[in-house]
Amino acid sequence: MTTAVFKRLAALAGVGLLATTIAASAQPTKKPVASDLPPVLAKAVKNGSIEVTRQFKTDVPGVTGYVLQKGGQHQIVYGEKGYLFMGQLVSPSGENLSAQYTDKYVPKPDVAKVVAELKKTGHLVQQGPSDAPVIYVFADPNCIYCHRFYQQAEPLVKAGKLQLQWAMVGFLKESSMGRAAAILSAKDPGKALVENENGFDEDTEDGGIKPVDSPSDKLKDIINVHYKQMSAAGGTGTPTLLYKHDGHWAAKIGAPGKAWLKQYIDNQGS
Repeated sequence: MTTAVFKRLAALAGVGLLATTIAASAQPTKKPVASDLPPVLAKAVKNGSIEVTRQFKTDVPGVTGYVLQKGGQHQIVYGEKGYLFMGQLVSPSGENLSAQYTDKYVPKPDVAKVVAELKKTGHLVQQGPSDAPVIYVFADPNCIYCHRFYQQAEPLVKAGKLQLQWAMVGFLKESSMGRAAAILSAKDPGKALVENENGFDEDTEDGGIKPVDSPSDKLKDIINVHYKQMSAAGGTGTPTLLYKHDGHWAAKIGAPGKAWLKQYIDNQGS
């Protein structure tokens, strides 16, 4: 499920946006001034809804690209003669120009930094042994894709072959914050997580644990920090997985499947 981070970027202008993630490091550049932007972007910037970190010439004559930033997430949009449009820009020969611009102009999330922060701040729910290959999981207790990932990983966790560190977030539904708080505040958060997943209602996409009616400010702060960390890692929805790939930390969005998990474990052991 994608987050709503970019859906309300420019309420004044009525713009709905989706985030773009993993990309190569961007070259430093001066930020464009508001007067150079299409009116709808200028209004959003002035309103504080978004930040335009750079503009660039595209391969299409007269069309300018703009890199938008909100809460650590990025989106490329395009402008021409005051008009603003979004989506994939494809060349006549079929090249995905938008992918090329993302690689060139959108900064790469520092996933290793996020992992270090998670280790430092704690408030994670651990499953599996500490000496098993680890995956950090940002999850909403009402997220059906998180539930499916839980089901995919459960046999490996029980077999002692995989360690999961769950970082709970709460944004999908009104009950998400309360359920995330219920898990984190439980005497045994691991058992509370299992209760939520074993009782998950796939028809309504509701977790199985009873939400806390009024979570404390401390718990809400922890859950909101997790959300910011997910965004900083390039996560645009749940589950977002942080895992080791070729000796470096990487991010993956969505439930990857049993085959991917088995391959991940095998690779960590090689």
